[in-house]
Amino acid sequence: MIMNSSPQLTVMTWPLSSLWGRALKECVSDPFTERTGIPVRHIEFTSVDLPSNLINSLKKKERPPCDVVYGNTIPLIHLAREGFCDPPEEKELPVLKNLSHRARPVAEGISGWPFVIVYDVRYVMMYRDAAFPDGPPESWQVMLEPQFRGRVSLYPGGKGFFPIAQIMGRGTPEEMPDKMEPCWNFLKKLRPQVKVLEFNKKMTEHVRRGEIDIHCTVLTNIMQWKDEGLGVSWHVPREGISIGDDALFVPAGLPEDVSYRAKQYMAFALEYDVQKSWCGRLGLCPVHKGIERPERFRNDPVYPETPDDYSNALFVPNSITEKYEHGLWREKFNRIFSF
Repeated sequence: MIMNSSPQLTVMTWPLSSLWGRALKECVSDPFTERTGIPVRHIEFTSVDLPSNLINSLKKKERPPCDVVYGNTIPLIHLAREGFCDPPEEKELPVLKNLSHRARPVAEGISGWPFVIVYDVRYVMMYRDAAFPDGPPESWQVMLEPQFRGRVSLYPGGKGFFPIAQIMGRGTPEEMPDKMEPCWNFLKKLRPQVKVLEFNKKMTEHVRRGEIDIHCTVLTNIMQWKDEGLGVSWHVPREGISIGDDALFVPAGLPEDVSYRAKQYMAFALEYDVQKSWCGRLGLCPVHKGIERPERFRNDPVYPETPDDYSNALFVPNSITEKYEHGLWREKFNRIFSF
């Protein structure tokens, strides 16, 4: 294999100003550079959707603008189905044999390891401590109470909230996607309560100003805000919380030597010690087997025993969400929540 004289890797990630970006840089990229001597440059983006320049380059079969993508699993499934991934193999990355079943993506039209899911994500309730002096609300139903009009928030496009809305509308996750009227009915009731639909970077400012009392978001974001002293906490309401995941993806079209380094970066991120550090920093359950839950989450139902533990969660598999969450469900949500 012919190697470039000045090897480096370019990794696409969420903003380095967020806990997501900082954790990747400090727990994965910097230690990778220390071990291998390969510098890592980060390209930032904000959204669960991937940047258009990446997608366009893949469609045109041009050199992609990055060597590794760190992003949400659903758009990566769509890219993998189009043949836009450079899949790792177990003989190349023996660490894959040490991962839980959750690490391998499952959806129609893909097989093997088109990419690797790196941890389990929980969408939970954030509540502002001052708004609930007697303790956290026991139900998501609190979002509809009159005093919280304009004090509620969700992710753009309803990301992570659909199974919660489904059960709050007196449906069940098992009825999704065929019988979604309970979900849409609850969202219509909720619409007047919602102030903003934002991702972490902009939402941080709303939380900092004390404008949001209840928010459905990923545990990692609430950890960041709590640790910054913004007066918020997390809770698992009695109806449960929802599930997602993120992944590392090597795009097709890279030179052979760059592809090799990109897969080594992926393998490094999946090692026991790296997963323990990285996922512990994010408050998320790693896919490498045998890593104990962090002390911070001892006996906390927000954190699963394993990434395959759905006992406190409303689980809708990726084989369903990848068909609907970024398409039909998002379109319906946006019609309801058009500001």
